[in-house]
Amino acid sequence: MNNLLFIFATVFSLFGLVYFFIAWKASRGVTSKKDYFLAGKNLGILAVTFTLVATQLGSGTLVGTPQKAYTIGLYGIFYVLGVSIGFLLLASGFASRLQSLKVATTAEIFEKKYSSIALKKFASILSIVTLCGILVAQVIALKVVLSSIGVTHQVFFILFWLFIVAYTMVGGLKAVVLTDLFQVMFILVVFGGLAIWSFFGESTGIISTILESQKGSVFSGNFLSFLPVLIFPAMFSLIEQDLAQKFFAAKSKRVAMLSALYASIIMLCFSFIPLYFGIKTRLLNLFVSAGANPLVVFLKYSVGDVVFVLAIFGIIAAITSTADSMLCAVSSNLSQDFDFKFLRNVNGLTLSKVITLVIGLGALGVSYFVPGDVIDIIVSSYTIMVSCLFVSTVFALFKKRLSRIAAVYSVVSGAVAFVAMKFFSVGVVTDFVPVFVSLAGYFVGEYVEASCLKQCEKN
Repeated sequence: MNNLLFIFATVFSLFGLVYFFIAWKASRGVTSKKDYFLAGKNLGILAVTFTLVATQLGSGTLVGTPQKAYTIGLYGIFYVLGVSIGFLLLASGFASRLQSLKVATTAEIFEKKYSSIALKKFASILSIVTLCGILVAQVIALKVVLSSIGVTHQVFFILFWLFIVAYTMVGGLKAVVLTDLFQVMFILVVFGGLAIWSFFGESTGIISTILESQKGSVFSGNFLSFLPVLIFPAMFSLIEQDLAQKFFAAKSKRVAMLSALYASIIMLCFSFIPLYFGIKTRLLNLFVSAGANPLVVFLKYSVGDVVFVLAIFGIIAAITSTADSMLCAVSSNLSQDFDFKFLRNVNGLTLSKVITLVIGLGALGVSYFVPGDVIDIIVSSYTIMVSCLFVSTVFALFKKRLSRIAAVYSVVSGAVAFVAMKFFSVGVVTDFVPVFVSLAGYFVGEYVEASCLKQCEKN
């Protein structure tokens, strides 16, 4: 174990130097909030594609998916499959619409399209709450991965997290994009190589073995209970600030559309790797203790120390790539959707960096009080924003004649239904009821506004 920790410390030092060099280099061109949060709105296809993939190659994919695959089999792919579907929907028109709006946050859509500052602020608050929940999941996942290799000392874990916060704070979105390029290539090479090595190293047909082991459960009644894990990531992808921020920063609608399409293809292809390792760990009857990760257990059992450490850093790079994106997105919401008039004498760029630091420290503190499965935490974070804002945001992107009253009715009814469903469970449809109620609320709001206009015309 001492040899393993020495290799880990060496690799960590090398990665740390690379990350801080990238952040320092990125910070040299950052002179305004626009540069800090939108990277000058000049990102090309390669940069946008890789940073989109990096945002979703986090704890849900490389920590949560193997865990789900280990416990529920093929259905473990649902989360990543939902993300891939979301990217495909973005490529079909959502991404280009977002890029064309010329806004800085998804909450700003409510001010621009519905002429409502109140809705904008409410949408921003929901976005912040949701993204902070996902951010906390990344902190928890990092803790799990580090402890799985024997790094249980809290000081090291805290310093590691502060390192992530620091380079994000220094360089903003430009640093996030540049590190994402490096991280995604590293992750794809390491885990692609491991999958090929494991797959072709089998003496028997591993695919047929996996399918045979899952034959009894694929068409079982459990399918419906897993639908939220498939559908909510896809829906959330269309309205989440951390992805939209990348489209806002794209240099053109074409860049936004093609980047989403390429990201969908990469995520779909990659999704089978964590699924494969999770199921294979189960088939090998490897013991996975409570709180441990099946992928880490498999790697520890199957590969040498150097490859094991590189793979662990691949997982950590995935967590890091999502965490820095969340940090940047939450900071963007706070800095650009709210006026901190009592801090008017503070430089806007400096304030943005301070907010990023505070959010990072807050997520670290909250992580000690939030137990649970990583994917469950992420999907639970999704539901409140999807319940309240999905309908109004989609209409704002594609509907020409919009109603502010309808948007208010939709947001409020979705929020009320979301709270109500916490007390009245009606099976798997519980998670979807608020979305349908929000949709009904939008149409009711349109009817109320039309009725009021007719009444005014009569008078």
